Amino acid sequence: MEFCNLASGSRGNCSVISTNRVNIMIDDGLNFRTLAERARLANIDLSKIDAVLITHEHSDHVKGIASFCKKYSVPVYCHSDSKEFLDPMICPYIVDRDMDAPFELGDLTITPFRLPHDSNYNLGYKISQGKSAISIATDLGFVSESTLEKLKGSDLVILEANHDLDMLREGAYPFMLKQRILGKNGHLSNDDCSSAVLELARNGTKRFLLAHLSQDNNTPEIAFDCVAKNLEKNYFIEGQDVFVDIANQYKSTRKFNI
Repeated sequence: MEFCNLASGSRGNCSVISTNRVNIMIDDGLNFRTLAERARLANIDLSKIDAVLITHEHSDHVKGIASFCKKYSVPVYCHSDSKEFLDPMICPYIVDRDMDAPFELGDLTITPFRLPHDSNYNLGYKISQGKSAISIATDLGFVSESTLEKLKGSDLVILEANHDLDMLREGAYPFMLKQRILGKNGHLSNDDCSSAVLELARNGTKRFLLAHLSQDNNTPEIAFDCVAKNLEKNYFIEGQDVFVDIANQYKSTRKFNI
């Protein structure tokens, strides 16, 4: 199983998971030209995508799906509570199925789980092939015990590290926007992300990708240092016991082979 993130942030999100039998895309918040260029550089053939999974209906996760589906006619999986907020051009491609229960796509088992966010309905995904698993959880205000349980057992976890608390509180955002981001249905701070990473590391996860970093209230260096220092304080050495990478808004990550 292979994972590549093509973009992560408030200007667009997209990831691809591939096996020898199936290729799935998680979200597409990129215009088609940008998506095609990122895919080309990552050596990903968009014409071979078999399905698109939607996390939630916010535009940075779905604004490219209509044009992608129009070109390639791939099925789209999303929660029914998100459907009415999507571009109507996507609707003919949506598969009518229960997104509160696991299902199969090729040789992958897809396990959706709800995340707390100020969308109508937001999903994380655990995607398994045999004993291997990749989980993605972004756009969440906090990590509940239920979410931690869903993420445990994953070989790679893509987890939001949206903001540094001091940068956000002292920054130029309006008060109400700051409160929204800090709320239980907002976005995950570096501190909360680092606590979740530590708990997952204690349960055997070794690879993490920090995602959906704010360009105004965070930096890759600050997010990485927060997570790495918390791991080190608890006797995990980043780069030896645990490996942490950072997703980028403007370029794809390397490919992770699980």
